[in-house]
Amino acid sequence: MERRKFIQLSALSSASTLFLNGNQVQAFSKTTLLNTIPSSIIEERAIVLIQLSGGNDGLNTLIPFNQYDEYANLRPTIKIKESGSNGGIPLDNTLALEDQLLLHPSLTAFKSLYDAGKLNIIHNVGYPVINKSHFAARALMFKGGDGTPENANKASGWMARFLHSGYDYANYEDPLGIQLGSKKPSLGFHSEHEHKVDVNLTGQDVSGYYSVISNLGNPTPTNIPSSDYGKNIKFIGDVESTTNAYSERISEVFNAGSNSSVSYPQYDLANQLKTVAKMIKGGSKTKIFLVHIGGFDTHADQVASSADSHLGNHANLLKELGDSIESFQNDLEAMGLAEKIVTATFTEFGRKPIENGNLGTDHGNLGPMFVIGKHINGGINGASADLSGVTKHYDETSMQFDYRQVFTTMISDFLGASENVVTGTEFDDFNGSNKMNLIEESQVANVEHINPTEIKTNQLNIYPNPIEEEVSIKFVSEGIERVHIVLYNLKGGISFKIPQDVVSGINLIPLNIAHLTTGNYVLAIKDSYNRTLNKELVFKR
Repeated sequence: MERRKFIQLSALSSASTLFLNGNQVQAFSKTTLLNTIPSSIIEERAIVLIQLSGGNDGLNTLIPFNQYDEYANLRPTIKIKESGSNGGIPLDNTLALEDQLLLHPSLTAFKSLYDAGKLNIIHNVGYPVINKSHFAARALMFKGGDGTPENANKASGWMARFLHSGYDYANYEDPLGIQLGSKKPSLGFHSEHEHKVDVNLTGQDVSGYYSVISNLGNPTPTNIPSSDYGKNIKFIGDVESTTNAYSERISEVFNAGSNSSVSYPQYDLANQLKTVAKMIKGGSKTKIFLVHIGGFDTHADQVASSADSHLGNHANLLKELGDSIESFQNDLEAMGLAEKIVTATFTEFGRKPIENGNLGTDHGNLGPMFVIGKHINGGINGASADLSGVTKHYDETSMQFDYRQVFTTMISDFLGASENVVTGTEFDDFNGSNKMNLIEESQVANVEHINPTEIKTNQLNIYPNPIEEEVSIKFVSEGIERVHIVLYNLKGGISFKIPQDVVSGINLIPLNIAHLTTGNYVLAIKDSYNRTLNKELVFKR
């Protein structure tokens, strides 16, 4: 790993993307709220999420052994051979016959991780109404949506909501979320609270990097006028201040870190994970690392040929994935860091069970997720989908797990998110008994449920209703806090959202909605954890 020139200053105008060891990095900064996780957990644990961009073909990744004939009928050209030197890898012959799987021949690393008890395979992951557009499906998953009208247009990313709800950024030198490997900022870190700090830094020598950044835009005016102009100046100054702090800290942990003697393969994903391991070794307290591998949109040339179905684009991608993760896990083990990290893969959708005419597969719905770590419960969750009667797509009733169940389990059982934090993440439907058994019982975080200051609203009155132009919102609050008044259309879209400081006792808030079109809306009062305190259906004439 080259230490020199791992960071280089590029355009000041976009001060956004950081390159570590040749990998693009974006840093998410958090704004407020109470930390509910004990320091012993906060300071030690993080999760690493690997995005398989393009829609991974789960059926050639995991082949159901006892349904091989049905599988071969659906995929006469691109099927992985049942046996032989280039055939699928038997995962575990101690399982019941109906649970036995063949791994893609490129996933020898996953076989090793499984045998070591460090891999959990989750079958048939999806969400209720799967969107088969790459852009829309990624947006849904990063925002924690499910394709239904009420959950299709969330305004922020689930990672941002989790970090906002769970941590006080003022207690952390490090950005709480870091993205590597993608030029486009992830919607998962998109926040309604404030613009995140993005710094475009490439190729600058480490020793000169901070000194250059710290002098950009100086000096900040000391007497800032009370006006829109003044607010803009203050915002720029705040961004510069946070950028300085993060740039110094990121350089510090990178320089202080190291990797073990474990050899990483020459892949982009491996390089991203190697950088993550080095930063963790250097003392980074970042809670979510998001890394990326693309190319899974395998409409054509998924396999090299019918005779060489073990080769081709998909084989190359799976080898990069498996070998990179195995090296990362081995590196963490060698450095004594493995107990601090859990890794998971996800993809925007699966692919059709039936092949197309181009040695490939088209957009589908369900697919597997993989969770990796020293303290995960190794094994398999769920069962292979029934291939009998399948034509184009799996029946979506075959979905066994919602992707939000996986993420909820990781942030609660491993990172220690309390019930309030899970609610603030908007994953509360997947907490409690709906969580998965992914983390070893002895390692499940015992959360000290430190409840944030509660604000309750009752006696909500909206009048007049139906509304012509102006409306008054009246309610009683049991606390003092800044809330948001949000008006949703019935498709789940936000028509407007305004902040409002409430006082203890009676609150009366006037609004003018003359500009809105006629129709039904839902008016909601939401707290700073994005929890709905009260809501009411209203009609605009």
